[in-house]
Amino acid sequence: AKGITPVEYRDQMAIWVLIIAIGLSDWVQFARVVRGATLVEKNKEYVQAARLIGRSKGAIMLRHILPNVMSPVLVIATISLALAIIAEATLSFLGVGAPPTQPSLGTLIRIGQGFLFSGEWWILFFPAVTLLMLALSVNLLGDWLRDALNPRLK
Repeated sequence: AKGITPVEYRDQMAIWVLIIAIGLSDWVQFARVVRGATLVEKNKEYVQAARLIGRSKGAIMLRHILPNVMSPVLVIATISLALAIIAEATLSFLGVGAPPTQPSLGTLIRIGQGFLFSGEWWILFFPAVTLLMLALSVNLLGDWLRDALNPRLK
């Protein structure tokens, strides 16, 4: 059986390191939103009424607080997804993200940059427009979710 070379191992681990690094840098925002929304919801009248009729803390958390906390978390998740896509593309463009053998918009943009002035501008243009449209569409999805899940706008 042939062993794995150090270069192959590095290329396999690069994606996981990238996912963990971007994910770990973003968890604080989620924790702050969940904590704030939970503190607001736990003092509302329907939660106090559920406590008075004898519901357990777990049941109150699952049936009353969690559904009301999920909408701001979903909105933040879509916005964070767009930022994570841009962060990965930026790191790959700089050469420290995904390995060159893995498909990445940042790598495609970096390669296309060398062809910009040779008359083959589309090699840079289409990956850049794809990245722009992807980030814009995920942000628009987040805005739509915020509007759809906001009870004050209904």
